[in-house]
Amino acid sequence: MDHVASAFARLRALQHGIPAPAGLAPVQLHLGESRLGTGGVDTALLADPDGWTRYPRLGGTPELRTAYTGWLRRRFGVGRLLDRSTVAVEPTPGTKQALAVAVARAVERVRRAGGEAAVVMPNPFYPTYHAAAVASGARPVFYDPCGGSPALEDAVATAGARVAAVIVCDPGNPRGELLSTEFLRAATRAAGAADALLLVDECYTDLALSRPPAGYLSLVERGVAAPGRFLVLHTLSKRSGAPGLRSGFAAGDAETVADYARYNRVCGVSTPLPVCAAAARLWDDDTHVERARRELAANWALADAILAAVPGYRRADAGFFLWLPVDDDEAAARHLWRDQALSVMPGRYLAADGPDGVNPGAGHLRIALVHDEPLMREALLRLCASLTRTDLLLCEDVSA
Repeated sequence: MDHVASAFARLRALQHGIPAPAGLAPVQLHLGESRLGTGGVDTALLADPDGWTRYPRLGGTPELRTAYTGWLRRRFGVGRLLDRSTVAVEPTPGTKQALAVAVARAVERVRRAGGEAAVVMPNPFYPTYHAAAVASGARPVFYDPCGGSPALEDAVATAGARVAAVIVCDPGNPRGELLSTEFLRAATRAAGAADALLLVDECYTDLALSRPPAGYLSLVERGVAAPGRFLVLHTLSKRSGAPGLRSGFAAGDAETVADYARYNRVCGVSTPLPVCAAAARLWDDDTHVERARRELAANWALADAILAAVPGYRRADAGFFLWLPVDDDEAAARHLWRDQALSVMPGRYLAADGPDGVNPGAGHLRIALVHDEPLMREALLRLCASLTRTDLLLCEDVSA
């Protein structure tokens, strides 16, 4: 499990003993911690002393649950599903815990019936996918989302064990790809045929750069997808740039949501009352999200201009991660830290070897475009100068 789950620890080890160059302030580009559109959190709500002296309300406050469903109606148009209670919602302490619990519950279900369990997931991936599968004793089985629906269907069909869960990420992390409706329909069919839980990670859905993703629930609303057991995960960490709140929610079929709720309310973490209040305000407000999207678009425009001469540069479809090809990702990450004080994530730390023995993340860097414009410009100029073996002035001319 340490091979992938400790991506940040591996990066620290890679940089250990390598000092950043004197005179350059370090810039953290390895972490998806956005500084864009900040100011959305109402800190006065978090300062309520009475709320911190009371146990959290199991299942969240009525105001928070109303904010979830209000956003789902606005964003995905799923009024019929909510009005008929076809879809249920439950607060989660971010996405990581909810995803790990859902995977563990799905694997336990398979094991009760006897036999080995598998979890099918994208590769490269959000490290918790792999860590949760391994921690629960399941076999990770990989597919390439860019290979389309046949890649996912083949992974399910050849898993070599009973599939407990199928994970899809839309928009993707780390590459920022958008999944097609056909892909999501194929995932629904494959999970249903395997009697597996379908987990849809939509944490980056509000950070699309061109067209907004349709959203899995909207497909269910329109009858385009008819899933069995499924969970869709959302969080304020990316939508509102508020990872410190550890606040998100799961939406899915009533039985699966109830199973997660029973487990989490007894063995997990409930949302503190002040966080419920602040989170409800954020889910109700779309203005700060629009502001963050504008600032993110400006950062990608900077990257388009400054990195145009960097071989392999490509703008993502969504999110703030640049997935940049390099000859050797670990060597490039060391070089950027030593010479430019830029901390970036080697792609191999966000992926695992496939059946062919090839790690699809190797030879790539994940670079987070998460800072305000002046710092982002400075960081991208340093990146350009280092990767093109030119000087800052030439990179500045390119971006002018």
